[in-house]
Amino acid sequence: MVPGRRMSLRDANWLQIDHLRVIGPLAGVTTTTVRDALSTLHAMDPGNPAVCRVDGHRWVPVDPARYRAALAGDVAELDAGTGGGEPAVVLRGALAAEPLGDRPVRVLLHRGFAGIRVSHAIGDGRVFSALVPRLFGAAIEPSPRPVRLPLLRAAVSYFGRDPRRVGALLRVPRPVLPEPGPHEPSRPWRPDPASHYARSTVDLLPRLREWRAARLPGVSTAAVLFAAARAAFEECGLAPDHPGLMVLMDARRYVPERFAGGFVGGNFTAAQYLEPSDPRDPRAVHEAIGAAVAAGRPLTSLALRDLHGLRGRVAPVPDRVRVNAAPRLTLTHVGRLDGFAGLPWACPPAGRVLMSAPTPGGTEGVTVSFAELDGAIHVNVTYHRSTFDEAAVRRAAELICADPVGLVTGGGYSPKCGSPASAL
Repeated sequence: MVPGRRMSLRDANWLQIDHLRVIGPLAGVTTTTVRDALSTLHAMDPGNPAVCRVDGHRWVPVDPARYRAALAGDVAELDAGTGGGEPAVVLRGALAAEPLGDRPVRVLLHRGFAGIRVSHAIGDGRVFSALVPRLFGAAIEPSPRPVRLPLLRAAVSYFGRDPRRVGALLRVPRPVLPEPGPHEPSRPWRPDPASHYARSTVDLLPRLREWRAARLPGVSTAAVLFAAARAAFEECGLAPDHPGLMVLMDARRYVPERFAGGFVGGNFTAAQYLEPSDPRDPRAVHEAIGAAVAAGRPLTSLALRDLHGLRGRVAPVPDRVRVNAAPRLTLTHVGRLDGFAGLPWACPPAGRVLMSAPTPGGTEGVTVSFAELDGAIHVNVTYHRSTFDEAAVRRAAELICADPVGLVTGGGYSPKCGSPASAL
């Protein structure tokens, strides 16, 4: 067996956070097929964190016989009579209700839907999105060769090729998300995670790109959606009290091309607080993102996070929240999930569900994640119900999917106006 190995500081910092995703409806996905997929992955790569056991800050491989026995609990089918609501919502609730413990992956199936909860210590959204298809129908292939010391190689390559970038990094303003004042009125608080899901019609994404190409050439789809998200929360009475956006950026873009055949696993995404001149203007958002990327800020953020991890401190769970709480938006766009297109879907694209519910961050944290699949935009919003009004957050998610162009233009031409195709 491969000896146990210590997690990186960066990955260990994510041990208290989990990914959660529900997809479906799928055809032919059973507890047997998922257990077989995990067993195949274990046989090919017994040191893969997804098939290891968590022991403190170490990934510990499991003996094959014990691993097969443990799969009976790791992969299960919910009783047919469990819950009376939408199967995807029932699965999301069941997965969220039970911690993972020392097993980093749990899968539940229910009425044609598949739900998976994975420790964030395994990796960020890119790693998670690569794992999910392998368990629910895609071919299991040997894991690609990992890139050793990816942060060091990326930093040396990016800044070493052009040392002037170091000066540019120092000159680019690095705004800091303002902290609430210590004397602001507060009230008792307890965690109460909640999430809402909305899906657009399958023609929205192509028509949004057509509008973007005509009106905002050069601006990314992600920038349009991020600006729409900010506008939607303001429209629903949940305006942030700071001028910026927290955006997750994948730092794999900086890894030298000669390592393109390798795989950068773990958590290699950095959160960047940006202050565009207008957070509701897609071009301003796009330019702020571009400036941060060009300055190499995601690399320095990862390095700072590693240094922070050396302190080994776990932040206490807060028990109070501001009376006038305001959303602290974190936005992430995972892109086109091409690996999901080949799954054994049991319905056409218009009916497919791609629901996620990452652990919300902080008392006032609101995470909005976007994914693209078969022409539709899938939006997931996670937050604490004990902080924000549930109906207002749900409506914000629906607005983003129903009319993103209308949100950023204040009216006028919209590729789709009305209601989202689905909201759960």
